[in-house]
Amino acid sequence: MRSQARSLAPIMALALMTVSTAGNAAEARMYRCKDASGRVYYTDRPDVACLGLETDEMTKQGLVLERPDSARPEETREEREARLVQERRDRALLQTYTSEQQIETAKQRSLQRPLLGVKYAKKKLAIYTERLDQLREREAALEKADQPVPLDLIENIDATLSDIWKLETELETKQRRVDRIVDRFEADKKRYRELMARRDDK
Repeated sequence: MRSQARSLAPIMALALMTVSTAGNAAEARMYRCKDASGRVYYTDRPDVACLGLETDEMTKQGLVLERPDSARPEETREEREARLVQERRDRALLQTYTSEQQIETAKQRSLQRPLLGVKYAKKKLAIYTERLDQLREREAALEKADQPVPLDLIENIDATLSDIWKLETELETKQRRVDRIVDRFEADKKRYRELMARRDDK
């Protein structure tokens, strides 16, 4: 059994090295470091060119990102967690878009279906509102002629009022969805401009 275990050890070690190499390749990024003489290095293997040196992680746009493990003495735990969340969001934003125009295009694409829903709800609401106006006119004409208002007319008015209330609620829900999408993408554009300005200042 011991001899068999010894023979399997090299194979297991090779397998682990293969998995580690594949993982590193999948997570390849750009890094920048500077040696004692001031020479700057750019690499996707910080453990090789930047071994023992302070290293910055960079996006493909050249923006230096905060190091996730960089603790700040003045920070509370909650502040550090919030900062790390923001840094992850910034990293995702910069890896997804390369210009504000791309963000605007994504916004318009995301708004297509919700805007159609709003348009359809408004059209349907207009139809039911017109129907209610017609029913109200019939009711008013009967009352003016001192004639009794039929029960079915009263029921139709009540049913139409209920339908209008449901449609107004549906329209508000659809409009809020549109507003949330717009707000999210506008916030992304604002943050993107801030990150690009930070890169230009460096």
